[in-house]
Amino acid sequence: MFLAWNEIKRNKLKFSLIIGVLIMISYLLFLLSGLANGLINMNREGIDKWHADAIILKKDANQTVEQSNFNLNKVPNDYKKQASLKQSGVIVSNSKNEENALLFGVTKNSFLMPQLIAGHKFKKDNEVVADETLKDKGFHLGDKLSLSQSDETLKIVGFSSSAKYNASPVLFTNNNTIAKVNPMLTKDKTNAVVVKDKHWKNKSLDNKLEAVGINKFVENLPGYKAQNLTLNFMISFLFIISATVIGIFLYVMTLQKINLFGVLKAQGFTNGYLAKVVLSQTFILSLIGTVIGLALTLLTSLFLPSAVPIVFNYATLLIFGVVLIIISMLGSLFSVLTIRKIDPLQAIG
Repeated sequence: MFLAWNEIKRNKLKFSLIIGVLIMISYLLFLLSGLANGLINMNREGIDKWHADAIILKKDANQTVEQSNFNLNKVPNDYKKQASLKQSGVIVSNSKNEENALLFGVTKNSFLMPQLIAGHKFKKDNEVVADETLKDKGFHLGDKLSLSQSDETLKIVGFSSSAKYNASPVLFTNNNTIAKVNPMLTKDKTNAVVVKDKHWKNKSLDNKLEAVGINKFVENLPGYKAQNLTLNFMISFLFIISATVIGIFLYVMTLQKINLFGVLKAQGFTNGYLAKVVLSQTFILSLIGTVIGLALTLLTSLFLPSAVPIVFNYATLLIFGVVLIIISMLGSLFSVLTIRKIDPLQAIG
């Protein structure tokens, strides 16, 4: 380790280039990780807050809530906890701002309602509770909302914690209000029934309905899988690029020091010792690059606008950092193999 660190100090410019490349790779890697988590969160954060086990939908609705429509009496009332969910896509405007949103018809005390952060729950028709992402987009308590597809006017009486569903902000209201906006959702009709029951698979259902596990339901949300696969592929390729770049840099540097390694071998330094020197150098360089890249990522996140869906999972960042260091060290094995093949007599000339 001493020899490795001493060489780094004596050749600051050369090794700074490697550190610079590692900083850029780790910076991009950590940002992509945060973006991937942010996009996942945008799709499922409202669903996760239900803490549900399954959702009941019409079989031919392709596991899409808004396309599902059935009579409530077709669902047996024998689940541990269950709640009707009515959904309608809306475009809301408060005269200054316009936003695509989802209108959820739920009962006031339903577990589908997230925690309030301002105002109160809806008490009468045409009152809504909006999730806080709408608050960030210029909507306020007391705002009167006009709808593009209905003559009804809604009033914001409260804000809940962020509860996006499939990347859309959500407005919560009672069943009477959503029936006015969407006449297909009458008192006896619903789009879905969300259940909390570990034994939901053992319950019998009407042959036109299906119960879907909540995780499977999330995975089948439009665009969810494609989004995640794309970002995961990008992250995987960054790991490969990192190993390749570090491997090439160290290999070139090893070729430049063949005479030096030949002298060291002639003086009795073993292949194992020289391999440890190269691996120690790689570890130091990758550690410095990864730590600086992580610090820059966290600093950047403080200045990103709220519209950028970035959420950091610190355990994931730590794992990615460790994996990046390990992969960088694997990339240095090309240099180790080259050192083993050096003949001291030929290298010295």
